[in-house]
Order: sequence, then C-alpha cells, then structure tokens
Amino acid sequence: MESIILASGSPRRQEYFKMLGIPFRIMPPRLDESYADGMPPDEFSRTMAVKKIDKILSQLNGKLPLWIFAADTIISFEGKVLGKSVTREEASETLKKLSGREHDIITSCALFSGEKNATDCRTVSTNIQFADIPPSTLEWYLDTGEWQGTAGSYKIQGIAGCFISKITGSFSSAVGLPLREFYLMLIENGYVYGR
Repeated sequence: MESIILASGSPRRQEYFKMLGIPFRIMPPRLDESYADGMPPDEFSRTMAVKKIDKILSQLNGKLPLWIFAADTIISFEGKVLGKSVTREEASETLKKLSGREHDIITSCALFSGEKNATDCRTVSTNIQFADIPPSTLEWYLDTGEWQGTAGSYKIQGIAGCFISKITGSFSSAVGLPLREFYLMLIENGYVYGR
C-alpha cells in the first residue's frame, strides 16, 4: 500500500492507521486553531482539516505527495465550539456545562490525492449524552489530569467514558477518526487498500 502523510500528532489517529495496516509518516502542521466566533462548528471543523492539508502542501515546496490525510475533531455545545481547557477551573466549568446534557463531537477528515491534485473533505457528527456528574466525582476526575489537552476537557475512550449514558453515531469518529467514512474516502479516491 502507498504511504500517507498523516498531518496529525494525535496518538489515537496513529493507532488507527497502525491497526488498519496503512503505512504513514507523521507531519503535524503548526496552525493557529483558535475558534472563529460566529462560525458554525461543523464549518470550523472542515475549515481546519483543509487548512492542515494546505499547510503541509506549502511545507513541501510544490512537490506533490501521493497522499496527505488530516482531521479535526471539535466539541459542539449549544452551537458553539468548546476548546481545550488550560486550567483545572476551566475544565471544571466545561464539565459542569456538559453534565446531564447532550453535545456533539464533530470530526472532519480531509484527504489530498496527488494524482487528482484535489482534496476531499467529509464531516461526521456523533451525539453524546452525559449523565449527571456528582461534584465529588468531578473532583476525582479533575485530579486524574485526563482533561488536559483535550477538546471539551475529556477523552471519550478514557475514564470520562464513565460519564456517557448514550452515544448516537460513530464511536471511532468521536475518538478522532471515523473508520467507515475514512475507508470509503480512501477507496472512492483511488487508494488501493489491502494490497
């Protein structure tokens, strides 16, 4: 199989690529990922995924690789993007908002084909229902530090899975790579998978 440039530093995405047996090399793009107020969350996610592809292309100085893949995962709550908490207090406020409520995890995937010189971008939304988080449980969770560096102050595949009462949609997308959609994207863009 052909190697893909993975424009991501996400350990989860790397694990999925390894699990799928896809050869890859990592080139995390350095971008300002600040949320633009007023932009719909799904549009923001798509914009960031495509910007990551464009950033890698600019770093390659006009040499078109066969494939580049980038993704962007965000938390959407009440129509706004919840970013990564910097402090424990911010994480606490975010999780109090999510407690007992629904939110969406949106992942946009962008695949650049050097043969087509074009980027295909697709977006998947997964709805998450949190149970009520008792104050003592919230403090225990914050003590774990798992909230650090994560959108929405939690990892769905981590300890915070204890808080989730219902998932509607793709679990792998909520982790950061919608496997079914990614597979279809590869096949439909001419990537020879499995050989």
